[in-house]
Amino acid sequence: MVDKKETDFSDEDLQQTWKTFAAQKTNAGDTDKLILGKQIKKGEGHSVILVLGSQLEVSFLEKFDTELVQFLRKELHNDHIVIRTELEEMKEEKKLYTSTDIFDYMVKQNPDLKDLKDRLGLDFDY
Repeated sequence: MVDKKETDFSDEDLQQTWKTFAAQKTNAGDTDKLILGKQIKKGEGHSVILVLGSQLEVSFLEKFDTELVQFLRKELHNDHIVIRTELEEMKEEKKLYTSTDIFDYMVKQNPDLKDLKDRLGLDFDY
């Protein structure tokens, strides 16, 4: 029977190991770099959670997920580590098509713009 390592690891240890793994992938393609730039966090027990933005990113991860698990297990001295993925909700932003939409958006960012528009007598509806 083979003894399995089961050392506890902190979130800081995980973050440092993730950075080390990413640094070793110097010749990674653009899709790999996309995944390597994502957030990773410690889950419950021995799980590690990688936060991805879409199902497409999950398929990109599949190219090197076995390598990643082996690296994490070795570096963190824990043979029970598993990777789970979480999809973060993408906030759908309203598209700004008209000059009025753009101006209204900018006024939300800086209300003084409305006063400036009124003082200069500007009209965006033409």
